[in-house]
Amino acid sequence: VTRKSTAKHFLVWAVILLMLLLLSSQQHEYNVRNVSDGDVIVKKVPEESENDANGESCLRPRRNSNAAVKSPLKPPFINLGMPKMGSTSLHSYFDCGGYKSVHWKCGKRYCGECIEDAIQAGSSPLSTSKCTKNFGSYAQIDRGPEHLVQVNYLNEIVGGVPNATFILTFRNMTNWYMSMNNWQSIHSSEINMRQRFERANITGLPRGVGRNVSEFSSFYCDYVKRVREEVAKYPGRHELIEIDIEDPTVGWQMEEAFGTSHTCWGKKNTAKHNDTVISVEELQRRD
Repeated sequence: VTRKSTAKHFLVWAVILLMLLLLSSQQHEYNVRNVSDGDVIVKKVPEESENDANGESCLRPRRNSNAAVKSPLKPPFINLGMPKMGSTSLHSYFDCGGYKSVHWKCGKRYCGECIEDAIQAGSSPLSTSKCTKNFGSYAQIDRGPEHLVQVNYLNEIVGGVPNATFILTFRNMTNWYMSMNNWQSIHSSEINMRQRFERANITGLPRGVGRNVSEFSSFYCDYVKRVREEVAKYPGRHELIEIDIEDPTVGWQMEEAFGTSHTCWGKKNTAKHNDTVISVEELQRRD
């Protein structure tokens, strides 16, 4: 009886141990998040597994991009990243470095409107007088999910702005998703940024898609592949700088690529002798 009891207990503990091992192996493959309607969605999140045609991660910046730059980059600097992915930080950085930087508004008009009007008129994307001309940095060119000109007119923007330096920003996909869930326009108390993405019917993110981290990861992965492929069509004409805005060394990476001091990452208007420092936490909240 003692031997049977011991064997039974051993079998029970072996089954429990096996179940724990299985759960542990899955914790990096699945992400559980509560969406706004209270449902719990469990989806596989391709944080590291998705790659582009060259076998490089489409959800992490290519580290060799900055190292490959042989000489200081020249403007215009155009951010092709998404909302809530570092546009405020980029704007502050280039403004600190003395560049004439714009952040989604070009004068009295939205930069995206000016770019779209110019493209539809058959002109260069930045040719609109007094709107998109003569700026050194375009830290945000969209007007939110409903007007993602960098997605809708990617080919025209990359092909129509000679010698531009394009910037592609990255961050942890779960952090991006939660940031959009937490961001709400002062003009609407009923819908957050994530819901706007879901309703906007974006290329690569059809209406009704965008309810979990997995769907946003797939969308951004495909977009990153498009950007890399499009810029690669113009060797020697463009540079593509990829940065992770949550990387502690991002300031140094920016200095390596653009020549402006790493201290400008998180500092505003230094070129105008304004030493006001914006914390990394505050910049990430704004982004």
